[in-house]
Amino acid sequence: MKEDVYLIDGSAYIYRAYHAVKPLANSKGAQTNAVFGFINIIRKLIREKAPKFLAVAFDSKGKVFRHEMYPEYKANRPQMPDDLAEQIPHIKEYVSASNILSIEESGIEADDIIASASVSLSALGYNVIIVSGDKDLLQLVNESVSMWDPMKDKLMDIAAVEEKYSVKPEKLLDMFALIGDSADNIPGVPGVGPKTAEKLIAEFGSLDGLYAGVESLKKSKMKDKIIENKELAYLSRDLIALKYDAEIPTDVNDYTLQDGDDEKLAALFSELEFSSFLKEIDTSEKISTEKFTIVNNEAQLESVVAELLQKDTLVVDTETTSLDARTAKLVGVSLCSDPEKAWYIPVGHLNDDGSLQPGQLPESVVRDTLTPLLVAGSVMKVAHNLKYDYTVLKQQWGVELGGQLADTMVAAHLLEVPGRSLKLDDLCFERGIRLTPFKEVVGNDKREDCFAYVGLEEATNYSCEDVYGAIILWNEFQEQLIDKDLDGLFYDLEMPLIPVLAAMEVEGICIDDDILKKLSIEFAAKLEDIEAKIYELSGKPFNINSPRQLGQILFEELELPHGRKTKTGYSTDVKVLEKLAPKHPLPALVLEYRTLTKLQTTYVEKLSSLRDTITGRIHTSFNQAVTATGRLSSTNPNLQNIPIKGEDGHKIRQAFIPAKGCLFISADYSQIDLRVLAHYSQDAALLEAFNGGADIHARTAAQIFGVSPLFITPDMRRIAKSINFGIVYGMSAFGLSSQLNISRKEAQNFIDRYFQHYSGVKQFMGDIVDRAREDGFVTTLLNRRRGVPEIDAKNKMRREFSERMAINTPIQGTAADIIKLAMLKVEAALLKENIPAKMLLQIHDELVFEVPENVIDQATRVIRDAMEGAMELDVPLVVNVEVGKSLAKG
Repeated sequence: MKEDVYLIDGSAYIYRAYHAVKPLANSKGAQTNAVFGFINIIRKLIREKAPKFLAVAFDSKGKVFRHEMYPEYKANRPQMPDDLAEQIPHIKEYVSASNILSIEESGIEADDIIASASVSLSALGYNVIIVSGDKDLLQLVNESVSMWDPMKDKLMDIAAVEEKYSVKPEKLLDMFALIGDSADNIPGVPGVGPKTAEKLIAEFGSLDGLYAGVESLKKSKMKDKIIENKELAYLSRDLIALKYDAEIPTDVNDYTLQDGDDEKLAALFSELEFSSFLKEIDTSEKISTEKFTIVNNEAQLESVVAELLQKDTLVVDTETTSLDARTAKLVGVSLCSDPEKAWYIPVGHLNDDGSLQPGQLPESVVRDTLTPLLVAGSVMKVAHNLKYDYTVLKQQWGVELGGQLADTMVAAHLLEVPGRSLKLDDLCFERGIRLTPFKEVVGNDKREDCFAYVGLEEATNYSCEDVYGAIILWNEFQEQLIDKDLDGLFYDLEMPLIPVLAAMEVEGICIDDDILKKLSIEFAAKLEDIEAKIYELSGKPFNINSPRQLGQILFEELELPHGRKTKTGYSTDVKVLEKLAPKHPLPALVLEYRTLTKLQTTYVEKLSSLRDTITGRIHTSFNQAVTATGRLSSTNPNLQNIPIKGEDGHKIRQAFIPAKGCLFISADYSQIDLRVLAHYSQDAALLEAFNGGADIHARTAAQIFGVSPLFITPDMRRIAKSINFGIVYGMSAFGLSSQLNISRKEAQNFIDRYFQHYSGVKQFMGDIVDRAREDGFVTTLLNRRRGVPEIDAKNKMRREFSERMAINTPIQGTAADIIKLAMLKVEAALLKENIPAKMLLQIHDELVFEVPENVIDQATRVIRDAMEGAMELDVPLVVNVEVGKSLAKG
């Protein structure tokens, strides 16, 4: 049986990977999408075909021999995009590090290298499989040569070629000569398409046969064109014909696929930040278990505590029965202060029958002995995702971690540590340390409390690895925080926030089930009514949630204007429907249907199921290490996105209610982004407006419309508001025109007038972009940093996006810092005044408190004063406070 040799058309797949994978960059701004796509193609080939012999052919740089034959060869092709050209060295580096034979010859194209290798190797008795999608290479197909396209998973052999082109592979060259190739600027015979060429070659057998018998053709314009363009036909054949004498290895052993160089591949994947590929190359080292000790007697425990009390740092990791820190029961605690040794103290490991495994101290003894260490103000407490461990210890033992707190996950986020994951395992792996995966420890046990059934030795090694990994990270990160001037933000804002967020998560918020049940019925009826109207307008029932079916209704049956049609159909996203809404009532109804469906499924139906059976409240999780701007995010459920606008959103907020005898205080910063912009830009008009207490939107409307503030209409103010906030987000004339449904020219006029009046803002925007280009990052007033690696990208779209990010981040990021500062200040002020108010939610620029009715006035004063004094700007911070029996405002 013949052995297979795979020849990859490397240059073709570089382009195909580039266009197939959406833009992707590492943290330094280097583009990586083509590299990523190319690697996936190679990996797919190796995984699915397991080739013994393999080579990749690349085009050479510059002109090739075909340019000498025809100077216009490929003249129409655009120059390789800069962001693709910069990826080519990485692609070739990958091929080299994988020990795959790479063939390239000056003045020769990849097709000619493949042709030469195919002829040579098939003559030696090997099957050649060309890996490409290039039709020109099909002329090589014969009994020993076929072509496979991994992106379409399609194999082209002799039968497949004949089925597609109705001629044998050896006739394709003459057929393609007649057709030409517009992509390569090969002329062919004008007017001769694939069907005509197919018939002519089938009838005459070849190009030579055609011209020998051309007079036998019926008189026609086509006959005239064939005769007139004989020279072009033969030129085209010469251009398409493949070269068979390129310099290629003739010994098949040179094509043998060797094992890759893991060290080189790991270095490349680390640089490109391809974490998923990196994980498959295990260059990490397993941690020695000799460093780890199980603690199972009181004297030993007391000795460990005494030793650790002398240290200035303590790393803590809790092992529990649940991912929910609020309800999780302790199974064990691991501790360390340096990488040299770590201890695990088991307290809740069980046998299969539910009894405690032997060799564990009573949990009460462990709690009482550890408490002085855990609360010690002289010892910094370090953990990865510290809020979890903080909450578990407080909930289960009533112990609050004392001393300075340090969360390595938050530190990695602030430092913008390269990589696509902030998980402890991944961060350690990227530093050459392999932690044992949780799944490996618990095996196939699917119980939520599965770790409780792990043996003591396995649990010791697993948990001690976690504290070992965390101390390694902390030793690296603490220096970097200082070097990048992030230590103040970390220690004075983010870390003190952990206990506040933990308390908010534990407290939760009440919901009214009766309101949600009524809303569910109401929304269902409303959706049914909207659905009936949609069917009536469309003339038939269809799946409203199917973009394909909706596209057919809108664009084929109703013949509304549509955008570009893709393989999957027409786009029916929000922007498309909003544009169509003024032209026909159906798109507006679909938008209403989608909005209501989302409210029904995301909130009305889901919230009741998330209510805790014991507390009767909803408990969300607040995340500090997710958003790039520093905003908190909220998950399970996401209470950051509780709908505000619209009647239906108002009704959902009514379902959030305070505990009996309490009311909600909602305190919301007024126009905080614009106030931060005024401070940053030092624009005289903005400073004057805010310091004078003016309505900034009305003031802007008066300027851009050139009228007295007395004549400002609500519509004028709406436009001005869109511009005010749009400027903060770097909105273009195109974006503003789309939002306000006005012409781009009119939108540009509004923006121009805005900058005429607020010239300081324009100056600030230019300055901040220049600074970002110089530094490679931007910062907030509290030094929160965000890299803008693509600020000098050659690709205009990515460069302009980075410029908008550079403008927006200091403003949005500072607003995020201010609301976090406010949380700390309010918490301290309420504690100082002994007011039993509880902070429950942070929603963007709003804080929500549950307050006993008898202290509402006192709490309102304290909350407003603390929030308005959170940070001193050159304009006042203003807080709007509302008191109510639900989250619904107004």
